[in-house]
Amino acid sequence: MIKEIFAKELITFEYPPDGGIVPIIDPYDGCTIGCPYCFQLNNPNWNKELLIKLNMPQLIKEQLKDWDKRKIIYIGSKCDPYMEIEKKYKLTRNCLIELSKLHIPTMITTKSHHEIIFRDINVLKNYEADLTILLGLSNLKQLSSLEKSHTVKNIELANTLHEQGIKVWTFITPILPGITDVNKMIGSLNKDIPVFLDKLRIKKDSIPAEKMLKYINNKYPNLKSIYEDIVLNDTNEYINELRNTWKNNFRIKFVFD
Repeated sequence: MIKEIFAKELITFEYPPDGGIVPIIDPYDGCTIGCPYCFQLNNPNWNKELLIKLNMPQLIKEQLKDWDKRKIIYIGSKCDPYMEIEKKYKLTRNCLIELSKLHIPTMITTKSHHEIIFRDINVLKNYEADLTILLGLSNLKQLSSLEKSHTVKNIELANTLHEQGIKVWTFITPILPGITDVNKMIGSLNKDIPVFLDKLRIKKDSIPAEKMLKYINNKYPNLKSIYEDIVLNDTNEYINELRNTWKNNFRIKFVFD
């Protein structure tokens, strides 16, 4: 269910495992991409409605005039700012325009496809502060179509954005054994694009654990025992192997290490 609202709150704060504090703007609340491993699913009330925060660009104008320009603002946590509905509402686009006017450094977190992002290519190229696209490569819809397309579309997107002079960091987070071919994915990216890796971080008996195991049973039943071991026993062998493979490569980083 889609619901248009006028938000009272512009910025929320999240506290990642590394002990930092992350200020976030979510133009929407809810997500249509449907990642079964999403940590937001731990909140049982999240995503029951897709909230469209119509006044977020206006709140930026009103509330961020005195923002410390040394502090980065992130766009996208309780939503993917470039999910399909952005075509209609353009809230992410208009938020970026207002943040650019205020010269606020920004990072955009998205797993979405190229079409909507390319719509904003001029906004991104002409942004008046430091701007980084944090592009997720563990989009399960893209990964499930690999046999037909032979490529992850967001890898193509990352390379194109880089060629356009837009700073892009890529994230294979989480790594999904048997699904994400990490070495091949890294090899397909421009060698100057940083790659961040992380294990599947879900706790047993949680909503993400239930949804992830259900997804594996339906789509990859041959991997059932592997994922039961990861989810139920917190097995880390797969991530340790990758650490050994890439430990001397400056562009490969492991999140929260």
